[in-house]
Amino acid sequence: MPRIALTASVALAPPGGNNRNRLRPASFGVTDFRLSTPGGASSRCHLPTPFRAPDGGEDGFHFAPELEPVELVYRLTNSAALARVGRLELFTRHRKAPLWSRELSSEEVTSGDHRLRWDGRVAVCEAFPDGVVTVEHSPYKLRLTLQGSGWAECPVAWTYFHVLVDGLELELGDPRVLAKQRDRELAQAVGRLPAPGEKAEVRLVGNLFKAKPEEMADETDFLQLRATWGNGPDIPIFARAWLKDSAGRRVDAPKALGRVRFLWDWEDEAEDLSVHSPHARTYLEQTLNRQCSASRPTGDNAHRDVGGKRGLPSSAVFPKQAGYAPRDTPRDGVFPFRVVTCGKRKWAAYTQAWTSGAFAGRTGVLFQPSRIAGDAWRVTVQLAYERRKDGAVALDVEDAAPLPAAVRATTGTFETWREVHLSRIVRKHPTVAGFALAPVQAQFERAFLRLVDRSGGVTDLDAADYNRRIAVAVKTLPWEIQVAIDPSVDQYAAGGHALTFRTHAEFLVEAMRQKGGDEASLSKFVSSRSNKTLLTKETVYNLQCKDWAKELLVTAFDDTPSREPGIVILQFAGLYNLERALGGVAVNGFSKELPSSTRTRCVVVQCGSPTNYSGNSNSLEQTIAHELGHQLFLPHAPFPVHRLPGGALAARHDQDGRDCLMGYDYSTERRLCGLCLLRLRGWDPRRLSSDGSRNTLP
Repeated sequence: MPRIALTASVALAPPGGNNRNRLRPASFGVTDFRLSTPGGASSRCHLPTPFRAPDGGEDGFHFAPELEPVELVYRLTNSAALARVGRLELFTRHRKAPLWSRELSSEEVTSGDHRLRWDGRVAVCEAFPDGVVTVEHSPYKLRLTLQGSGWAECPVAWTYFHVLVDGLELELGDPRVLAKQRDRELAQAVGRLPAPGEKAEVRLVGNLFKAKPEEMADETDFLQLRATWGNGPDIPIFARAWLKDSAGRRVDAPKALGRVRFLWDWEDEAEDLSVHSPHARTYLEQTLNRQCSASRPTGDNAHRDVGGKRGLPSSAVFPKQAGYAPRDTPRDGVFPFRVVTCGKRKWAAYTQAWTSGAFAGRTGVLFQPSRIAGDAWRVTVQLAYERRKDGAVALDVEDAAPLPAAVRATTGTFETWREVHLSRIVRKHPTVAGFALAPVQAQFERAFLRLVDRSGGVTDLDAADYNRRIAVAVKTLPWEIQVAIDPSVDQYAAGGHALTFRTHAEFLVEAMRQKGGDEASLSKFVSSRSNKTLLTKETVYNLQCKDWAKELLVTAFDDTPSREPGIVILQFAGLYNLERALGGVAVNGFSKELPSSTRTRCVVVQCGSPTNYSGNSNSLEQTIAHELGHQLFLPHAPFPVHRLPGGALAARHDQDGRDCLMGYDYSTERRLCGLCLLRLRGWDPRRLSSDGSRNTLP
């Protein structure tokens, strides 16, 4: 410590006393220096060695800048006014140069006690763009230094204080920041963020059906879902940051946040496979483990090589955003906060908060879960300035586990689901037996697909409308079908079955009447057609009526009143009158593309009578689910092997899935096999083997 004696003051003993006269050198110094609140809390004073600082106060002192007034309390010795200059300087932990400084006035360096009111305001500068001390640079060291001539006994003192975030609250962001109407509607459907321990379904509505049978063998389903939902929906997640005042209360002081960064992270929620049949469970266990050891974060969400996002950088889950400067009225359709990718922790992202404007005290990301149904996510936000115990900055590390932090908030689980609609459920008349929708829905729920009933209930067809539809449809079809249908027959009153055809004998008579000649000449007339035996064999005719019935029904009900996207279910008690005749076939149900439809509409016909479901494990509900599976691009499974269904594709099914819903093995209850489940969830079928063990890649 410099000892410069320029002036001395003389202290004389009182007359008659025993004390000797002493000469003391004049000096100046700081004996106490701290921050204090009206409530009594104060920071601790620090003096250089060997001076002893006064007791009291805490190094963990904190307050809420701008909002909460504090006092700078200090005591000086400056008996001869030797100290002429005093300076306050504010330092942060990362740099030696002061962030801010202030010169004291001559009155503020006089000897004695001083109290300066301060609410954390400082001059606007690069470090403090809003003119207040902030969380960004906390903790702070505030230093008082005196300069002058003479004996400088203790010319410097300092104290520490903090600006602390008390907590973060996650909330669903304002939908106005979303550019797409579909995402606004989805956010409205979500309603609120799931709390920890809760689960929220992110439902991706998509009434997408096959347009031709060949699409069950290719990747059209994957491509159509990708074209519809792209990289997934955008869900705005905001985090509100609360500060802590000197009394430990939570307060709103947005300017004190400064440019502190927030780290956004995500975790994978493990899937429960216990709901599946043993074969499907084994296939899923093998396939969901795809590339688990090679991607971060770990988990069983769909990997990027099958259309998912596991293994992609943070911009795939938290898309980069330019943001814009705070304003009182948000820009419609533009995300307000800047979002950037972490350097090494590449699946995470950084943001900063608005310190003013409509979203003051908030920050946020656009959370973009994958379009793959069944993928589950938890989102975490925390302050990005935390340090580990070893002193290293706990940021941008390669560790895939969530980072520890004193201040953080986590959502519950977001789970992606697909949503497909039943637009109408129609039966011919009340004598037709109904079906239970819940077991049908349960089949698809195992694939994270919600089959939502928007039909308003079962509708009975009007007799006149039914007959009109059939008559109109007949006139648009080839002459053979027109001959096979007797226009004088009341199709509605003929029974619960869908269509009544002429018998084979009646058909021949009417065909010869219309075309002229005898049976031989009639056969010659149709000789150019592919089925030359159509008019000569009753068994072929009775079988052909099955296909005609399907074509007629789909044509007749193509123009449904609502024309809403989704599935129309038509119910009958039998498909046609000749299905029990020689050569006829009893049909439980079928699905077919609508002639005038885009991919958004389709028809499923249920026509199995109760007698069709006896003596085995098949059911009416399984038939309906089976036909819905076809419309959702699933081909027949190659089971049973001794009676292969037409169009069965072994490569599109689990090789061990003999109980697959898309097969015809009725010896056991049928459920969708593992490969079918993943196709419905949106996985790329080109990457999936029917042998589940080959799907587990390192």
